[in-house]
Amino acid sequence: MNFIERQYIDTDKWDKLVSSTEGSSIFSMSYYLDVVSENWCILVDEEYTRGMAIPYFKRLGFRCCYTPIFVRYLEWFGLPMDDQRFMVLIKNNFRRGQFNSKQKIRAKKLRRKVFQIIPAVLESDGNTQAKRMLNKFGKSTLELIWGDDIAMIMQQIKKELPQKVHSLNRASLDRLGALVVVLQEKKVLQMLTVKENGRGVGGIFIVEFNGSLLYLKGAMNKNTKDMGGMYAAMQEAIDLAQSQQLNFDFGGSNAEGVKRFNTNLGGQDSKYYSISWDNLPIWLQAIMKIRGLWKKE
Repeated sequence: MNFIERQYIDTDKWDKLVSSTEGSSIFSMSYYLDVVSENWCILVDEEYTRGMAIPYFKRLGFRCCYTPIFVRYLEWFGLPMDDQRFMVLIKNNFRRGQFNSKQKIRAKKLRRKVFQIIPAVLESDGNTQAKRMLNKFGKSTLELIWGDDIAMIMQQIKKELPQKVHSLNRASLDRLGALVVVLQEKKVLQMLTVKENGRGVGGIFIVEFNGSLLYLKGAMNKNTKDMGGMYAAMQEAIDLAQSQQLNFDFGGSNAEGVKRFNTNLGGQDSKYYSISWDNLPIWLQAIMKIRGLWKKE
């Protein structure tokens, strides 16, 4: 197993390994990581039959692996690797790390996290709150339109979300804008807009990949949400997934309100894991924290 830097990766072989793995996500595809990561490499065998993508950033000459924004977790592909061997390799190459993993990897600092999905084999059945909001939407003047309106949806995201999600700064919003363009070019992006009297008032981006329909990001103004706009848009996307026998993936968020919203629409918890370590000198940790040098753009 060797670490291969981005410029030397055979992206055809890597993307084939990712996309051919049952249940894999789009987060590890080369074109996805190229947009959302400061830097990334892969730990892979010579034949590209097993491995993992490792995004990282550099601060004061030290390499630190992390999970980029718009990536829920990283995945190990192919035959399993011994946990201890994996941790030795990655700690030898990255003095500090804090990343999410789909697989449970034995480590000293391991934390369980959850996201929500609706399996393709399960018929969606929202609870009373979801049905009430969907009924409210049905009585409004709002309408749902499948269509190409990246600019309007991005405008709503930039207006509504930064005040609620601290990680959505100018740099990360620029990355999201670039990401949706790339995903559209790869023909995996779909957009669902909410309109009122012909004017766009919000919408969501969803991504189809390897048997799943993933909610990427979306936003709408308060009045539209109060009228059930987000519930209606998400339910429409869920209906599309189920009509095509796809899993519906609500994306990743640790906010309790978001989890409650997802659960209202029938989302079920699925596990993933957070792993962290810090082998830098204590004095350097303090300096980096004071200066805010751990911040990822």
